[in-house]
Amino acid sequence: MEHTYKKILKSSLYTSFILLYLISLFMDNYYLTYLLGCTALVIIPVSFKGASRTFQIISTIFVFAGILIFSFSGENWLTLPLHFTSTALLLSLLYFLPFINNLMVVGKYDEELQNLLQLRTKHLGQLYYRSSLIAYILCLFVFFSAITIVQGVVKDSAQKLSKSRLDPFSSQSILRSFALANVWSPIEIFIALTVTITGVAYFELLPWALFFSISLLLIDWCIGWFTYRQKIYEAPETSSETSGSQLMGKVSYLLGMLFLFIFLAFGVQKLLSITYFNAVILLILPFTLLWALTIKQLKEFISYNKKTWVPQVNGLQNLMLLFISLGFFSEMFEQTTMINMIQTPLLQLSSLPLLLFIAIQLVSLLFSLIGIHPLVTISLMGTLIQPLLTELNPLSLAIVLLTSTLASDAAGTFNTTVTIMSQLTGRNPYRITKWNIGFAIWFGTAGSLLGWMLL
Repeated sequence: MEHTYKKILKSSLYTSFILLYLISLFMDNYYLTYLLGCTALVIIPVSFKGASRTFQIISTIFVFAGILIFSFSGENWLTLPLHFTSTALLLSLLYFLPFINNLMVVGKYDEELQNLLQLRTKHLGQLYYRSSLIAYILCLFVFFSAITIVQGVVKDSAQKLSKSRLDPFSSQSILRSFALANVWSPIEIFIALTVTITGVAYFELLPWALFFSISLLLIDWCIGWFTYRQKIYEAPETSSETSGSQLMGKVSYLLGMLFLFIFLAFGVQKLLSITYFNAVILLILPFTLLWALTIKQLKEFISYNKKTWVPQVNGLQNLMLLFISLGFFSEMFEQTTMINMIQTPLLQLSSLPLLLFIAIQLVSLLFSLIGIHPLVTISLMGTLIQPLLTELNPLSLAIVLLTSTLASDAAGTFNTTVTIMSQLTGRNPYRITKWNIGFAIWFGTAGSLLGWMLL
């Protein structure tokens, strides 16, 4: 009973933090911001106990380093809470994302897409691009859940395939499409970070992100087709028959709802004069409720959310701990002279932008291979490149920063995506990295070249 009470208390604390931030969007009030910062300070020790060891260590380093810098800044200690609010937008986005995931579960969209894999499939080359397509679409709605869903679908659809063939096949088709979908996803956390860091509007980034994503997706499909085309596909005996037009209609419906969401978010942004991702945050809940109503699943959707709300909100404790401590450190670090020492070499490289972009790409990939979380990498990179935003095209820097970070979705050994796939396949994460490292390198290189071309 006491354990349940603590869970409810924690979820209520997180919800209070989010509500205070949403209110602050419409009220520019010092005391409200101060209260938001005080709530963030309370969240740190509350989240620390249940967080994983990695996040405990990282957040401890960030908090102590930030406090050390603050102690030499000469500021009044009473202003300390004001430096803990910078990542409230990102945490609010993470808070509302489960509503979309829950809608996918209630609407049984994952089950609707399963038959697409088996429809007139003759060899593994066809199965590759179809599993990639499903992962790509689901990722836009359910993020990490897409990996588990599609891995299960592929495993069920390829029961006669050996494990030595199935594991690299699914790891490549799922993780690569996951990384490519996130390049333009309107609810991707790294895009929200990139937009915040560079000041580039989402709709300025969107056309180039879509071009990058679809181009590389088609190239990867061609590679998958030629790599696996010689292996005949044998459908399981339990497979069901569904018409191609029916399946494509459901895929088109999902994509149509996604673009409707983007359009409505843009309208909310203009109507309320707020940033695009703040508009996304405000829109997610009413949009999913309306969607559930249109598919006659509103009662089930509300019931499912009631059942899962507490565990889903409490599941944010790692990210709450990381983002709040990281935001505090980043604010403090920007005020030090140390950042100038690191930024100077970057400024010198601004005369050789392609070399600079490749350096950002390689550092980001290296960090992901040695266990540094991509959220940490992109935040620190964002702090370091601030002077470059006046020297180079911010859109180019946004593309490079985004693609360099998202390359880790496919091959970052300790990244969440690779860890999930490792658990699902029973394979060492370094083996999964090996299967996808080539893709990650040319993924990042393509982003560097695109950024360079847009200078």
